[in-house]
Amino acid sequence: MRHQGRVWIAAAVGAALAAGAGRAQTVLHVQAQRGSDLQDGGAATPFATLERAREAVGALKRSQAFPERGVVVELSGTFTMADRTFALGAADGGAGPDAPVVYRSSKGDARFVGGYTLPAAGFRKVADEATLARLPEAARGQVVAFALQQVGLAGLAPLPDKFSGWRELEVFSGGQALRLARWPNTGWTEIARVIDRGVNPVDKATGEWEFGVRGGTFEYTGDAPSRWKVEKGIWMNGFWCHDWANETLKIGAIDTEKRQITAAAVHTYGIGNSSTWHTAKRRYYVFNLLEELDSPGEWYVDREAGVLYLYPTGDGLDEVVLAVQKKPLFQLSQARHVRLEGLAFRYSTGPAVAVSGCEDVVLRGLRVSDLTTDGISLSGGKGCGLDRCEVWGVGGTCVTVTGGDRKTLAACGHFVTNCHLHHSGRLQRTQGKCLSFSGVGIRVAHNLIHDSPYVAVTYGGNENLFEYNEVHSAMMESGDGGGLYTGRHWCSQGNVIRYNYFHHFGKPGVDWQKAQGLKPEYEPLRESVMVMGVYLDDCDSGDTVSGNLFYQAGWAAFVGGGRYNTISNNLFVACTSALHLDDRGLKRARPGEGTKDGWDLLAKLQAVNWQSPPWSERYPHLVNVMEDDPKLPLHNVFRCNVAVGCPRFLQMHGTVKETALHRLTFEHNVAVGPVNARDTDAFPQTEEGLRRVTLLAEGLPDGGAPGADALSLQEQAAFRRLAPWFVRIPVEKIGIGKHD
Repeated sequence: MRHQGRVWIAAAVGAALAAGAGRAQTVLHVQAQRGSDLQDGGAATPFATLERAREAVGALKRSQAFPERGVVVELSGTFTMADRTFALGAADGGAGPDAPVVYRSSKGDARFVGGYTLPAAGFRKVADEATLARLPEAARGQVVAFALQQVGLAGLAPLPDKFSGWRELEVFSGGQALRLARWPNTGWTEIARVIDRGVNPVDKATGEWEFGVRGGTFEYTGDAPSRWKVEKGIWMNGFWCHDWANETLKIGAIDTEKRQITAAAVHTYGIGNSSTWHTAKRRYYVFNLLEELDSPGEWYVDREAGVLYLYPTGDGLDEVVLAVQKKPLFQLSQARHVRLEGLAFRYSTGPAVAVSGCEDVVLRGLRVSDLTTDGISLSGGKGCGLDRCEVWGVGGTCVTVTGGDRKTLAACGHFVTNCHLHHSGRLQRTQGKCLSFSGVGIRVAHNLIHDSPYVAVTYGGNENLFEYNEVHSAMMESGDGGGLYTGRHWCSQGNVIRYNYFHHFGKPGVDWQKAQGLKPEYEPLRESVMVMGVYLDDCDSGDTVSGNLFYQAGWAAFVGGGRYNTISNNLFVACTSALHLDDRGLKRARPGEGTKDGWDLLAKLQAVNWQSPPWSERYPHLVNVMEDDPKLPLHNVFRCNVAVGCPRFLQMHGTVKETALHRLTFEHNVAVGPVNARDTDAFPQTEEGLRRVTLLAEGLPDGGAPGADALSLQEQAAFRRLAPWFVRIPVEKIGIGKHD
C-alpha cells in the first residue's frame, strides 16, 4: 500500500502539471460519492477525499510547480466526518495573496456533516415492559429505539452534575434539531418558593457575589415529578439566581410529599434571587427524562445501555441524523493564503471551522447551521476573516474572532463583513452569542445580526470598529445584557461603534416578530428591565458610540460607571431610556486591591504596561488615572444626541447626580415628547446652562411620533429645525451588501 501511495502521488503531480501547463491556475476535483483516490483529480476523474487533494497540492509545492494564480480544489457531494477532522497546516497554504489554495464548492453542493445518518431499518418499536411502563401512556406504541452500537457508539460517559449548554450528541430530523425529552415541552416553569438557596453570605472583601456551597432546595408545582426516576439521572436548566447566568444542574432528590426538589450540584450563585429589589420568579425546565418523551420530535438516550429513543416527527425516519463529532470539521493552524468558499456545514456537535494562528485565510460564502455548540472560530494570526457567510441555528455562539496583541497594540486586521449571523444560543441560553470579537484592530461591518436569547454581540480590546451593522431581536429571554456588550475594563480604549441600526430588543422584539407572523421560540421577561442597547458595563472605558439609530432598544446607550466614553450624534426612538450614567465604581471597583472578581481595574492596566509606550503614547489620559478620582465616571461626553418618545432621556443611578453629573460634558442634546420630570431637574433650562442643556419639545410635527418610521425620522424638516447640528446617519449604507 505504501508503494501504491507513492505511485499515486507521482501520478497526481504529473497530472496536475500537465493540466496546469500554459495556464495560470490548477483545478483539482473531489467528489465524495463517486470519486476515487486512485484517480488523478480531473473533472471526469475526481478524487474521493479532501486528504488526497491536500497531498496533491503539497506535491505541486514540493515540485516547485505551484501555479502563479494558485490552486483550486473543487468539491461536491456530502462528506461524512463523524470521526475525523480535515486539517490544514503551514505546509498546505498558497504561495501568496494572489496565489492561494482555494477549497470551494462546485455548484454549491459540497456539504460536510459531523454525524451519522441513522438507517430507518435500524429503528425498532419499543416492546419491553419496563421501558413501556416509564413512557407516557400516549407515547406507547409511537416511540422507537435505535441501538447506537450500530454506528459504532457504545458506553457513553455519564453527564456531569453541572454544566452550561449542551455539548453531547444531538438528533436532527427533516432538517430540524429535535428536542431532548423535557418538562414542560416548551418555555419555562417557575420556582414556587425557595427553601434553601445553598449559599454562604457574600464576603465583600473578596467579591461582589454570593456563591453556592451546597445544592439548593425549592418547591415545585404540579404532579409531573411524581413519575420521574431520579436514579436514572435528571437535569434541570434554569436562570437560578440572575437573568444573565443560565446553568444546568442534576437533580439529587425529589420529595413528592413536600413537593420539593434538591439539586445534586451547586449552582454558581445559589438558587433564588440574591437581592430584595429583584422579585422576578426564577425559571427552569427539566430534561433528559424518558418519562417525558411524550410528543413528536422528542428524543432521549439511555447512555448506560447505548440506546436512542425517538418519538418520530411527521417526516418519518428517513432523514434522522445523529451529530457526534466534537472536534472541528475543518481545522486550519498556521496556514497562509487559504480560501474556503461556498461550503456548507451541518449536523455536528463541535464547530464547523476553527482557524488559529493563520495569515490571509478568508472564509467566503460559507453556510453553517444546526450545530450543537459553536459555529466558526478565528483566533490569532493576522489578516483573516469572514465575508458573506451565514451562520445560524447553533447551540452556542455563531462566530468568535480574536487577534492582535493588547500589550503592544499590534492590530490583527481580522474582519467580519457582509455576514448573516442569527439564531444563536439554541442550547446555551446566556453563553451563546451571534458574534463575539476581542483583541486589537478587528473590523465588523455590513452584517445582519439577530435573534439571541441573551446578548447578540460581545466585544473587548482596543481600536476595534463596529460599523454599518443591523442588530435586532437581542435579549429576547434574559436580562442585564445588551445587543452589544462589553465590560469591566479601563483598558478598553479606542473602540468605535458607529452607523449601526439597533432595534427591537427584549419583549418588544418578541412582540414585533409575532406581529410579522413569525413564531419566536422565546419566553421574554415580563418587563423590559435591564435590557440595554449598547452596554458599556462595569466601568468599561474609552469607547465611542456615534451616529447610531436605536429603536425600541431598552436602555439604549448605557455607561455603567466608566470614563472617557463618548456618546454622540445618536438618534433614540421609543427606547426605555436614551442615555444612562451611574457611579457604581464607588462601591464596587477595587483598583489595586488584588481582588479576583475582575474589579481590580488597575491590575488590568498593569498587565499591559500602561505607563510605558505604546500605551502611554496612545492613551496618555490613563497614565495618572489613579490620581484622578479613579472610581468616578469622569471625562464622559454626551453630545448632539436626539431622543424621540423615550420616557427617560438621561437615566441616573447611584449617587451620580451628586458625584459626577456636574463634571459630565453634556451639549446640544434634544429630547422630544414626554420626559420624566427628573430629567428637567438635572438640566434646568437657564441661559447659564445652555452649554449643557436638554431642550424639551412637545413633540415633532409632521408625524414624527414614536410610531413613525424610525429610519426616516431624521429626514423630516421639523427634525432638522430642532437639531440643526445633527449629522445625518447614513442608513442606506447599513446592512449586507451596502457600501460605505
